[in-house]
Amino acid sequence: MTAEIRKATTADVDAVLALWQRAGGPTALVDRADDVQRLIATPTSSLLLAVDIGEVVGSVIAGWDAWRGNLYRVAVAPEHRSQGLGTQLIKAAEADLRANGCQRVTALVHLELGDAAPFWAKVGYEHDTEVGRFVRNL
Repeated sequence: MTAEIRKATTADVDAVLALWQRAGGPTALVDRADDVQRLIATPTSSLLLAVDIGEVVGSVIAGWDAWRGNLYRVAVAPEHRSQGLGTQLIKAAEADLRANGCQRVTALVHLELGDAAPFWAKVGYEHDTEVGRFVRNL
């Protein structure tokens, strides 16, 4: 399946939140519209969407801090999985990061999601078992 891949606009916020709810994942319950709007307005990051016949069916966030790129919130609607959309989104996100000067990318992956690790391996990412992630809500 080939979908249009484009940057999100503020008009997409509700559709993105709905996609994240449908696609599942442990952080979907904490997402807020104002957070997504701030992301869209941030010039060093991109929220890329896969759109099929006007419907948002996939997403990826490509963050860039001028040192390393980060990919996260890869989501594809359940009924559109295994059709290449995730791969399309990753390629578009990598191109976006590369255009900003990024040479190395980290993917934040919820390993408890059964399809996540195999997907990242399939698109060419290596699992770094030496680095952990510590988080705190502010």
